[in-house]
Amino acid sequence: MPRLADYFLVVGYDHDEERGGRSCGKIIQRFPDKDWSDCSFNPRVIHFCQPQGWILTAKRELPTFFISILTDLDGLRHYCACLTFHQTLLPATTNILLNKTNDYSDEADDTAFLLPRTQDLVDELITNIVHIF
Repeated sequence: MPRLADYFLVVGYDHDEERGGRSCGKIIQRFPDKDWSDCSFNPRVIHFCQPQGWILTAKRELPTFFISILTDLDGLRHYCACLTFHQTLLPATTNILLNKTNDYSDEADDTAFLLPRTQDLVDELITNIVHIF
């Protein structure tokens, strides 16, 4: 069945796994919710959408775009186009997170931190994805 992309994901910072301003990714939204019969979804794709790691930062970063190529056990390639941007975390929420770990207790003030977030398209044919961006 022809389609623009196999899956669209919004992946964000996992607050439950946060330790000292570092965490891992968590799928916030996924479309479609169910796997296609001809292309199953690989949940490990979240490890490839933020190659520098999921890190809180106080420095504003420009959005970035890159493409990862994932090869499954059958040798099939899946292209993952990632648009990464940073979302402001409110100071009150930052204080709760930083005080929970005590790693940044001196920084827990009115500093606004930025969370990485990615929007990802996963497809077997890269030509479909590149035309979107």
